[in-house]
Amino acid sequence: MKRIFLFTTLVLMISCGKEPGKAAATVQENPVAPYDTAAVDSFSVGATSIDVARRIRISSLKYQDSIKKISAQIEEEKILKKAKEEKEKADKKSAEEMKKRESEKAKKEKSASQSENSASETPVQ
Repeated sequence: MKRIFLFTTLVLMISCGKEPGKAAATVQENPVAPYDTAAVDSFSVGATSIDVARRIRISSLKYQDSIKKISAQIEEEKILKKAKEEKEKADKKSAEEMKKRESEKAKKEKSASQSENSASETPVQ
């Protein structure tokens, strides 16, 4: 008996403790105003003034132009650097060839002078 009484009291407390579900009163705001927001309502969601929109467009075009200009400058610098490296390589190669020619010329002169010296040192009988 005690168990039944406790059980019913417990069930009553649980069932009475629940609050009825409140209907969620949510108002969905339309993010896009149904009228022209540029001149009428500058504080509405998504509204920008005409001057601000024009400045944004101009600045974005200037930004794009500056990016193109910078990329062209970088490309030009790469080309100049490549040409400079090729010129340096050609200069080094020509300098090495000149050194080889001079060393060969010096060797020929030495061998020619040695042959003259050895021929003059040989006594004629």
